[in-house]
Amino acid sequence: MAHNTKVYGYINGATWKTEDFYRLHRLNTEIIASLPETDNDFPYLNRSMFSIPDEQGVFRQQIITFGASYKTLEHEWDLWLEKFENILKKLYWWDAKIHADFEIMGQYVYEWEIDFNEREQNWWAESPKPISKWTFNSNGQENFKSNGKALQNH
Repeated sequence: MAHNTKVYGYINGATWKTEDFYRLHRLNTEIIASLPETDNDFPYLNRSMFSIPDEQGVFRQQIITFGASYKTLEHEWDLWLEKFENILKKLYWWDAKIHADFEIMGQYVYEWEIDFNEREQNWWAESPKPISKWTFNSNGQENFKSNGKALQNH
């Protein structure tokens, strides 16, 4: 018997220097647009699951939303988190939050926050680089196959 899982949330896009405040927003838009239209490996994570507002939907912060429903995702949740974090490694963001509603496992919140020590050396340079270190916190498990950790630094 299959179980339904709903996953939804946001990535809070970062801003750049005053002279081109929305530069990182444009880079994020390009990165999301470059995601594949389809993903052949379950758990799927593709472009259609993300949405980015235009200028009318942005006051300082770019909120990249996403959502999808899955069949029995709890068995592959660790793989979904890995795929999501691989996207975070390409983007420019302050924080991200996921709500995961597993039909049989319950509801959980997963949160990422950037390591602010990396911010100046990565973002304020003429050629900004995405953040690769963050703090991860959750009231749920990273892997439902075994006891997952609730707090982890990457």
